[in-house]
Amino acid sequence: MKQKLFEARHRALWASIEQSLAAKSPASDFPERYRTLCHTLALARQRGYSPSLIERLNQLALAAHRLLYGAPGQRELVLTRWLRRDFPRLVRAEWRLVLLSLGLFLLTAGLVALAVWLQRDYAYSFANPYELAGYETMYTDGQERFGQRTADSDIMMFGFYIWNNVSICFRVFAGGVLFGIGSLFFLAFNGVHFGLIATWLTLNPATRENFWSFVIGHAALELTGLILAAAAGLKLGAALLRPGRLTRRASLRQAADHIVPMLIGAAVMTFLAAFIEAFWSARADVPPLGKYIAGGLLWSAVLYYFLLAGRGRA
Repeated sequence: MKQKLFEARHRALWASIEQSLAAKSPASDFPERYRTLCHTLALARQRGYSPSLIERLNQLALAAHRLLYGAPGQRELVLTRWLRRDFPRLVRAEWRLVLLSLGLFLLTAGLVALAVWLQRDYAYSFANPYELAGYETMYTDGQERFGQRTADSDIMMFGFYIWNNVSICFRVFAGGVLFGIGSLFFLAFNGVHFGLIATWLTLNPATRENFWSFVIGHAALELTGLILAAAAGLKLGAALLRPGRLTRRASLRQAADHIVPMLIGAAVMTFLAAFIEAFWSARADVPPLGKYIAGGLLWSAVLYYFLLAGRGRA
């Protein structure tokens, strides 16, 4: 290949690297462009292009290397970048699947809630009387006041909530390998369960306030984590249903590489929800109004984070 053609083919790459060097703020694809630059430098040397071109590429590669690997204190940590930009951007990029998951959850929860509200006996079609009575006992003030636990009990419940919440997320996500049907099933099941229990306890004056003041504190993180895990599972199902020119295995692997960070974010959110659920939601010394205010602030923070975080930089 003649040198002029070689320069014309790679001029845009070299110019983009020079812009990143001038801005001193490499984008996420800078390592890939740096590797391509090193490849062009090696080709220029091998083919015996002009010393001026080789010297230019060599200086460019040295400067890019210093920007990429030098001064680690000036570079943003991977975890910080993921929390501030990559995670909310990924959720917004998959907004269709997120809205589909949210819609299915709200639809199933709403239909069951409406049925039980209109005819209380419909609740026995979804749960047995013993289970419903157990929930009533759990949220009723009695000789041992609701929410009055020892520190050891809080820690034990924290472990239980972690196992329960995170395992639900992973089951919903893993159901995606069944062409998305598993994710839809587990999401709908959780919607039915929530609609049933919420309505059943709301109809009972003795449990209404205790239930909602307990749930509001951690619902923003727990429900959002569930929705995101379901959306991640549906992404796997879509990759299997529409692999394009790839094999289904390759399509599934590609989709997993893209969407697993969303699952990790969902797991982190449900972990934090478990912490709040164990050490805050069940506290009897906090008035319900305080829990409602804290829960409303947390919902606002979650919505703000996923709608606006990471929009400031390209």
